[in-house]
Amino acid sequence: MHSGMRFAAQALLVLIITRPRLAMAGDLEIGGAGGFGFYQDASITNASGSAQAGFGPRIVLSAVAGWNWSRHFGLEGRYTFQDGDAALRAQDREANLDADAQSAMAELVFSGQPKTSRFRFFGAVGCGVKLYQATQPSAGGQPLTDFATLQKASQAEPLITYGAGVKYRLWERWLVRVEFREYTTPFPARVITPAPGARLHGWMDDIVPTLGISRTF
Repeated sequence: MHSGMRFAAQALLVLIITRPRLAMAGDLEIGGAGGFGFYQDASITNASGSAQAGFGPRIVLSAVAGWNWSRHFGLEGRYTFQDGDAALRAQDREANLDADAQSAMAELVFSGQPKTSRFRFFGAVGCGVKLYQATQPSAGGQPLTDFATLQKASQAEPLITYGAGVKYRLWERWLVRVEFREYTTPFPARVITPAPGARLHGWMDDIVPTLGISRTF
């Protein structure tokens, strides 16, 4: 699954780059960005109380390729890598495993300003897949196992994304992008596995602000 997501992202970039006859000058855009991701925890409950389950806040890196097919609409393909430990917390106890997540998605982008504007505010909505993976072997004596166990495992989940941002035209073909997105998926229960008799509440919501740069062609 890991290599498949990378292949899909690379194939999208190749498709956009090698189809210049689809677009006029300035219609194609390729860029990258960095930022920070903030997960909103789900909760796991049992007869004794509740614990917060999720992933820690950590750095985000992304690559994007897009096609502005009209004055106000475009399509973008995006690949995102996000670091962040799998974590389980209750009162003063905590369990952690090294983990990260990778996402591949397609988005519809819409803007009220034409693509030649110096400032171009936009919104985006899309869908894709997110791969959660814990990369550290589980240690014996892990705390909070009456709520859940952190596992060395991978799990892909469908992803819904939406957000907004602004593009500032720094030079004729170079843009600075400031963006805020939310990524939502079902909870990866093979990575953070609820204990027998415990109940899981909520999905994984991830708020990701980024700062990036792109070039049009």
